[in-house]
Amino acid sequence: MSLSDLASLGSFISGFAVTASLIYLALQTHQNAKHSRALVNQGRLALIAQLNLKATDADVARALLPLTGTEATEESIRQAQFRFWITAANFGWMDSFAQHERGLLDDDVYRIFQRTLVNIFSRPEARAIWENNLRVSGTKYSAFVDSVIEGIPGSAHRAPAT
Repeated sequence: MSLSDLASLGSFISGFAVTASLIYLALQTHQNAKHSRALVNQGRLALIAQLNLKATDADVARALLPLTGTEATEESIRQAQFRFWITAANFGWMDSFAQHERGLLDDDVYRIFQRTLVNIFSRPEARAIWENNLRVSGTKYSAFVDSVIEGIPGSAHRAPAT
């Protein structure tokens, strides 16, 4: 093999290495973009959940109820607190569902998450909040929660056709 042949081989290997490096860089850029979107989404969900959790404070709920045309009685405050809590928790549940869909949440944790939903939606009040305030027809997440609720004995949940 001549020196010219070795130089050609080295040039070929160098070209291959540059191409492989560019492909790797493109994959890393794609992963970083996905990670950035996930962080933005997580921050958005955390803010919405935090606002709803703040509204579970009795004084805040008492101040918010008249704005919805509801008299601030002890019972209406208790109901509003529960609704705000379920709403805050729902944003965490949506995130857990999305992470599992993307393969970022393992099956054991996902089963525990599903069991938590069964326990919460065993309460008729929680199912009513889901149906009246949180359910968005046509989404994978809503279909998932609907299937969890349908599996609860005595839930009498019948999701509308989507």
